[in-house]
Amino acid sequence: MSFQMSRKQWILSLTYGQIIIVVLTILNVFYPQYLSYWFMIFIAVMFVYMYFMMRSQLKHITSKEAKEIKTGRLLYKSKSDEIRQLQVRDKELVKELKPMMKYTFLSFIILIATFAWYPIYFGYAGKISSGADIATKIIVYLLGYETPYAFVMGTNLISRRGMQEVVQVLNSYEIYDKGLLGMGLTMKFPAGDVPYRVIANRSRKFVQFEEKKGKVTVKYRLYTKSVDRIIDILKRYGKLRNIKVEGGAKEDTI
Repeated sequence: MSFQMSRKQWILSLTYGQIIIVVLTILNVFYPQYLSYWFMIFIAVMFVYMYFMMRSQLKHITSKEAKEIKTGRLLYKSKSDEIRQLQVRDKELVKELKPMMKYTFLSFIILIATFAWYPIYFGYAGKISSGADIATKIIVYLLGYETPYAFVMGTNLISRRGMQEVVQVLNSYEIYDKGLLGMGLTMKFPAGDVPYRVIANRSRKFVQFEEKKGKVTVKYRLYTKSVDRIIDILKRYGKLRNIKVEGGAKEDTI
């Protein structure tokens, strides 16, 4: 799970889902001949909706702030091979990712069940609603759409309440004298009063930015062999003073 929805995004998603379900039910009951056209519109709207939901994760590429940061001097660029090696060596990472992996697996099972639900249920729904009154038809089709939707949203809700922490490892990131860029993380220098708690761990080889999103703490993790070098950059160019340093002595070189 790369990111957690804010309360506003959660409400928007819930409202959008219910509107779609009501429209689909009305079409099934009163205008079945237009159902295929609506599905095409639904898919197009879904892509637009997903784009806006994911835009914050692509901020390091698309935003005006990111473009301004990239005009600065590049001070540090991550190495994908190095990041993978450090993740493998970090034994604590597996424990941290277990809750996320559990809910991701659960979401996958629900998704498979949902794909199986529609052809099975609606195969019978047509027979059940044939010749029935309007109220019965509405109930039959509402159940058909609401049941899988309830499972999906219920799983998401359990995930939101069950996970207190989400670790998001940045597989690539760049630090300029004007700021830091990575998936889901854009920070302009000097940082000033940022909403992040910054922790550097020398023994586990990462620098981490922690942000509270509702009741969940999202940890943006930058693995690197040059922990002290990044600390120095964050202090010198980012003007970040409250960096908590853990795990071992200072490196020989910065």
